[in-house]
Amino acid sequence: MDDTSGAGVSRRRFLGQTIGAAASASVIGSPAYLRSAAAQSKAVHIGASLPLTGTYEKVSRICRDGYEFFLKANNGKMIVAGEPRDVRLTIYDDENNASRAAQLTERLISSDKVDLVLGTYGTDTVLAQGAILQKNGWVFLQSGAASRRVDEEIGGRTAFTCIGPPSTYGVGVVNFLARQQPKPATLAVVTMDDPVYHEIGQGVKDKAEQLGIKLVQEIVLPMNVQDLRPAALKLKSAGSVDIVYNTGWDLICVKLVQEMSALGVIPKAFVGGHLTMSPIVRETLGPKMDGIVGSTFWAPQLRYSDQIFPSGTAFAEKFKAVFGYMPTYHAVYTYILPWIYQEALKDADPKDPFNQAELRRTLATFKRDNSMWGPISFNEKGRIKVDAAPAIQWIGKPAEPLVVEPKDMAQSPGVYPMPAW
Repeated sequence: MDDTSGAGVSRRRFLGQTIGAAASASVIGSPAYLRSAAAQSKAVHIGASLPLTGTYEKVSRICRDGYEFFLKANNGKMIVAGEPRDVRLTIYDDENNASRAAQLTERLISSDKVDLVLGTYGTDTVLAQGAILQKNGWVFLQSGAASRRVDEEIGGRTAFTCIGPPSTYGVGVVNFLARQQPKPATLAVVTMDDPVYHEIGQGVKDKAEQLGIKLVQEIVLPMNVQDLRPAALKLKSAGSVDIVYNTGWDLICVKLVQEMSALGVIPKAFVGGHLTMSPIVRETLGPKMDGIVGSTFWAPQLRYSDQIFPSGTAFAEKFKAVFGYMPTYHAVYTYILPWIYQEALKDADPKDPFNQAELRRTLATFKRDNSMWGPISFNEKGRIKVDAAPAIQWIGKPAEPLVVEPKDMAQSPGVYPMPAW
């Protein structure tokens, strides 16, 4: 028997067809498209902006692919008020500019008359979106800003955030390392000088202290740092440290490993942070990946599923077939946003399905035990409830990422101490 998706498309039919023919589109301000789309009966119009040019261009295009993949997977439809409806997706380029993000959000709800709004990428731009939506009594789903500022300023009233707080990013990693024998005793943290990265670092330090691992060194780096040799020298001067935890992004991980390796700094565990799954890390470090630990919000190996995809592996393989690359977590945490809207709106009042007050109440009590993003429910601040991000370790030659935490999903007990670089 075929399992069916929320929009009535069988898994067998979807997985066996050429997905590129599905009815979906994204535009950057195309009047002709909007005129054509307006003729569709009962279509759901979803609006968003992303920084499609500039610093965040690469990640934003992955996010856009995640939105489009949801539509392709569901044949360009979603269930609203008990019936499948065509979906129109309008995406503008906000250029990572908060003022422009606010203007585009106003345009989406006032001129384009969208039914639903999806969040952009970046704290300041998400908050700018939220200010406009809050003024108009709207709510929106977002996963592009993890900062607790979102919770404090617009959480639960306007924003429902589908990525865990930064303080949870390293908790799974520390749990994994604390179980090793001999148990690690000391910790050094390399932190980027930015509020979100400080939140990540603080979560790591708090969990380590709770588990009896002593912080012996913390190095704070400017966000525009290029030279990681001074940081590696500080780690060398600290002597033998069991765990070195990097909170920075993929290039920081790469440069730090290169400098530590050159100086002979070999901790018992090196944690690359939440972007060790980035292709640039794997491709640049090569054999040095063996033994590196990282946190991840999503990996194909995690046992998550939804109405269409029986596993993360099935999701990843189909995504790659469509877009030509393996999905990062950014693709999944955007795919999941229209999925949540669909789940929330399935039983909406057909006379007023997009009533924002009712949507807010539905999201506040939303609960699904499984999805392609794992279990989903929100706390009073509109933040997804997450205790700890899963941990992976790169193992072997060539090294492959294996889940090591949580234990019930672990593919390997892990390697500790790590091999020399």
